[in-house]
Amino acid sequence: MKLSIPEHLRAHRPSLVRWLGKLLIEISGWKTTGELPEDRRVVLIAGPHTSNWDFVLAMSLIMSLDVRIHWIGKHSIFKKGFHRLLKKMGGIPVNRVKPEALKREINEVTRKYKGFIIAISPEGTRKKVERLKSGFLRIANETNSKILMVGVDFSKKTIEFGDFFSPSGDKEKDLQFIKDYFGKFTGKRSGLT
Repeated sequence: MKLSIPEHLRAHRPSLVRWLGKLLIEISGWKTTGELPEDRRVVLIAGPHTSNWDFVLAMSLIMSLDVRIHWIGKHSIFKKGFHRLLKKMGGIPVNRVKPEALKREINEVTRKYKGFIIAISPEGTRKKVERLKSGFLRIANETNSKILMVGVDFSKKTIEFGDFFSPSGDKEKDLQFIKDYFGKFTGKRSGLT
């Protein structure tokens, strides 16, 4: 299934970049289901996040779809020599010691773009986690965004653009709901408990 990309989310990358992304997705056998929303402000939460291959898959998908997605990643992957490229591909570095930098970057995205998707993994790491991070709830609230759930299933090689999640106001209940939702998908390695 080919996802339809709303015009306000098109990245207009060079054709060689789009071709490379499509080639990587095609030869690896991955498919997408669901659709990208027309909404102007979306926080996309993806999971389970269990492997470095998740990043390769995500970048291949972003390039193949020619979609502009801003994604939050650990500051340590934004190494010298790759920093500019990763930022150009939508990367927003997060350093837990300096959270104000993340807030500044997200404010800049909100100010600069008429429509945006900010992607984040609620696990916050590739390691096995007992509890999800709640930063996506705060980001969605501060940017007045809807929350879209996207499941990555390595056993079926599918990326499922699922439903919107409406927070209840009970953070623990919401995090458990999201954890249960991602529990339906098989990561590269067993990640969520």
